[in-house]
Amino acid sequence: MKLRDKVAAQADACADGSARMKAAGVKYLQGHMADLNGTFRSKMSPFKLSTSGEPLNGILYCVTHGDGQPIGDVAFEAPIAEEKNGYPNIQAVPDVSTLRQHGWSPDVASIISSGYLMNGDPCPLDARLILERVDARLRALGFEASVALEYEFGVFHADHDLMRQGRFSELKPWGQSLRNYDLTRTGDYMEFVKEYMRRMDSIGIGVSGFVSEYGFGMYEFALAPKPALEAADDAVRAKLHLRELCAERGLVATFMTRFQPPGKESACGAHQHISLWKDGAPVMAGEDALLSDTGRRFTAGILNRMRETHLLFRPTINSYRRFDRGAWSPVDVTWGYENRTAALRVITTPTPAAARVEHRVSGADINPYLTVAAILASGCEGIEGAFELQPESIGMESREDRVLLHDNLPDAVADFAASDFCKATFSPEFCHHYLLGRQNEISAFETWKASRITDFEWQRYFL
Repeated sequence: MKLRDKVAAQADACADGSARMKAAGVKYLQGHMADLNGTFRSKMSPFKLSTSGEPLNGILYCVTHGDGQPIGDVAFEAPIAEEKNGYPNIQAVPDVSTLRQHGWSPDVASIISSGYLMNGDPCPLDARLILERVDARLRALGFEASVALEYEFGVFHADHDLMRQGRFSELKPWGQSLRNYDLTRTGDYMEFVKEYMRRMDSIGIGVSGFVSEYGFGMYEFALAPKPALEAADDAVRAKLHLRELCAERGLVATFMTRFQPPGKESACGAHQHISLWKDGAPVMAGEDALLSDTGRRFTAGILNRMRETHLLFRPTINSYRRFDRGAWSPVDVTWGYENRTAALRVITTPTPAAARVEHRVSGADINPYLTVAAILASGCEGIEGAFELQPESIGMESREDRVLLHDNLPDAVADFAASDFCKATFSPEFCHHYLLGRQNEISAFETWKASRITDFEWQRYFL
């Protein structure tokens, strides 16, 4: 949909939303737009809605993880924003359906925008528009996706001096134990969780559960299922507002995949639950608690493209610190009923409405718009091509014909770069841009290593 069509389609909803918010006492507006890394970049202004949006520097799509820490590479150059074109604007266009008043701060509302080029075309780099397009493809086949995301994360007591110095590993974890499913980890845990749930409920985000995970400072929240685009919106909003609540209470949250050394305690995953519905009825459950034909084809499609889309599910250097099937972080292209060591855990009980696929590969550092789009697009291909599902993986068995996922970022980059499926799904322009971002991550890490003598070297060679 071009910009002029989007503006026309939202005109009435914009006027209605503006009137409702003003009548409810809203004075300020947070405008959100997701960057390439799946984090909101936000602006706060006096409340005013405009369906035509506002100009925004296209370099938003080029910002690096950590905004350049620790080597100063704030952004990478790409065709959308570089010296040759003078870093032009795009148009950030709000989606009025995402307008929410904040129950915990009722004079504030927020809205999520997508990017359009200044000629009115949808920006090919906008992850939200990519998911919208892929979801439309699934709907054209007669199916609707129901998506729920779970995030594991760390919470620490904020020490701003340590944080400014980059000494994050010295921060004190929130809570005195590492037990999972523990309500007494810290005296303010229950009030924190209740307040978080109240806040999410006020903006229409259901939190199905909030638990302590195995590890000092480790926690998890699970979100209620929603249609695909709304589920991804909810996920990014939920992360933002968790960080906000932590900051108010002298805490800091991290969604980096592993903040403990490999082999010690847990790492942070992001499990994605996907079910298919048709005419309001679930379609993934067959007889005897097995997958239906549609469910089998959908699952086979996801597996078929798992290796070449792997980069989206493990997009950073740190992502591969969480690579251990024994710790329930999959390393191969496998599926199994209720098998948490497989890449796809298939759940078909207790009712047909609960039947779904749980994609277990990704860490908490994903961009959910991109991962959900990859799952749905590959699943669509499986349905369209009537793909046959490979044999189930039982427990930790290692079949000789299993396909391994790459355990490092450079090899995952190579698979993504060679994929015609990814180019067709996400567009050649997006793939080129995304690869520039991932290659920048590799280069940044190598540059950092080259400028330092490691602890290994000091201890091994000094004497």
